[in-house]
Amino acid sequence: MSSDESGMGRRGFLRAAAGATAATGAVGTATAQEETESGDDYPGSGQTEEVVVGPGGSLVFEAENLQILQGTTVDFVWDSDGHNIVVESQPEGANWEGTEGGSEELYDEGHEYSHTFEMLGTYEYVCVPHKGAGMVGTIEVVEEISTPAPASGPPEIPDSAKTLGIAATIGMGSTLGLAYFLMRFGGDYDS
Repeated sequence: MSSDESGMGRRGFLRAAAGATAATGAVGTATAQEETESGDDYPGSGQTEEVVVGPGGSLVFEAENLQILQGTTVDFVWDSDGHNIVVESQPEGANWEGTEGGSEELYDEGHEYSHTFEMLGTYEYVCVPHKGAGMVGTIEVVEEISTPAPASGPPEIPDSAKTLGIAATIGMGSTLGLAYFLMRFGGDYDS
């Protein structure tokens, strides 16, 4: 059957498919923009991150510094006993209160606590009984996750490493030369 008999040739089919794909993409983009602009949805909505409280009994939060998208929920999971989360600072207008009971209430292994971060900015928190031991954390809420720029070119080698490499090469060459000389001309040791 020729393309004239079927009603649509290969080019016509490809044009129609391309048009349908473009229309679908435009509708999806418009819907996403509408949700974000209305405040009902954020870039991180539906995403979760986990912070382990006291992993393996250590006095830290893992991850200590966390960068998340606006609207992301952070699940705090206790891996050891006697910890809490008390908010030290947060952006103006934010409503994070930390764990119930403030600085007085402590929670043990197996406890879980979650909070969804919608206000942009930096949130600093501590475990009150272990703050002096360095049990502090930071969550930075951003519109877009930043990644460090890749280094351009090969890494810089310090002069001390270059000097050490040259000295090691000379020392190894001298040792091998001396060993060859002694093996070749060292004399007879069998007497």
